[in-house]
Amino acid sequence: MCEFGDIYDEDHFISTLDGYVKVVKELPEALMERHNYNMTNITNIRVQAWAPVSYYLGVVSPILQKEGVIRIAPFANRLAMSVPPHIQFLRCLTNYKALRFSSSISVLGKKLVYRMIEKSSRTDGKYIAVHLRFEEDMVAFSCCVYDGGKAEKLEMDSVREKGWRAKFKRKDRIILPDLNRVNGKCPLTPLEVGMMLRGMGFDNNTSIYLASGKIYHAERYLAPLIKMFPNLYTKESLATSDELAPFMGYSSQLAALDYTVCLSSEVFVTTQGGNFPHFLMGHRRFIYDGHAKTIIPDKRKLVVLLDDVSISWRAFKDQMEDMLTESDRKGIMVPRVRKINRKTSVYTYPLPECRCLQQSLANQIDRNLVILDDYNGTKA
Repeated sequence: MCEFGDIYDEDHFISTLDGYVKVVKELPEALMERHNYNMTNITNIRVQAWAPVSYYLGVVSPILQKEGVIRIAPFANRLAMSVPPHIQFLRCLTNYKALRFSSSISVLGKKLVYRMIEKSSRTDGKYIAVHLRFEEDMVAFSCCVYDGGKAEKLEMDSVREKGWRAKFKRKDRIILPDLNRVNGKCPLTPLEVGMMLRGMGFDNNTSIYLASGKIYHAERYLAPLIKMFPNLYTKESLATSDELAPFMGYSSQLAALDYTVCLSSEVFVTTQGGNFPHFLMGHRRFIYDGHAKTIIPDKRKLVVLLDDVSISWRAFKDQMEDMLTESDRKGIMVPRVRKINRKTSVYTYPLPECRCLQQSLANQIDRNLVILDDYNGTKA
C-alpha cells in the first residue's frame, strides 16, 4: 500500500499550502499519547457526502475544537462543489499546484513523455493517449459478456467470488449483461476502441499511448488494436524493466506514470468513467486554457453501431465523425451559466473558478513542454 509521500512530493505540498493550511507529517506527541499511539482511537466523523461549508462549521468544527484531533472517513466527495470563492481557490491551489508527483515518478514520467514524442516523429511529436479499462477486475465487475463461452463465465465467476465474495449472488441482485451493454456500462474492448478511432479518422500512422493496467487476456484482445495502430506504446514498452522495477506492485504509482504521459498528449481518449479521466480532463483544461482535445464516446450510441452487422463502413465512419465533433464541442470550456453541481465538478471543469490561479501561474506554454520543463539530466 502506498503512502502519500510515495506518490506526491510532501515537502512541496506543505510549502505550497503554507499560509493557508498548516500541514504536518506527524501528530503532536501529546495528542498521540492521549490516544495510546493508535490512530483508530481518534474520533472518526462520518461526514455526509457533498456536505456544505455550514456543516463543517456547525458540526465538525465544534468536535475538532473539543477533541484536538479528528478523523474523517470516508474522505472522498465530502465537500459540496458550490463553496465560497476563497475555499474554491484553496481547492484549485491544492489540485493544480500543491499536488506534484514525487521525484521518482516525475523523472521517469518525463522520460516516457520524451520517448513518446520521439516515437511520434511522423506526426510532429504529437500522440493520442487512450485510457483503456479492460483489466480482469473491470470486466468481472461489469458483469458483461464478451466471448460468451463457458470458460469466460467460469473465470469471471471465480474473479467476482474472490474480489467481492457473495455480492453478485444475492437474491436481489439481477444481472442483465445485454442491458448493461445497451446502457453503455460495459468496458470497451481494444478492438472496439480501435474501430471507433479509425472511424473518427485516425490512420495507422497515429501514435497511441495506452494507459492501462494488465489487459484481460492481452494477447488475444490487444492483437486487433495493434494491427490497426502499429505505433502503439505503453509504459512497459517505453521504459526498461529496471526503470519500472521500483514501481511494480504499486498500482497508484504506475497510474501516476500513465497520468503524466496522458497529460501531454495531443488528444486524450477516455473509455470508462472514474477519477483518473475526470481529474486528467480537468488538469488538461486548466493547463490549456479551458480546452484540451478529449474524446468521450457516446457508448450507448457506439454499441448500437458496433452491433449492427448490416451497417456499411462509410455509414459507420460518418457516425463516428459526428461523435468526434460532438465530443469536441462538449470539451470546449465556456463560462458556467448554471449553478455548479456534482456533474460540473471543479476537478473536471476548473474554469472559471480556477482562473485566478491559472493566470498567476502563467503556464501558457507549448503542450509538449508541459511535462518536459526542467528536463536537463533526465533525457534518455
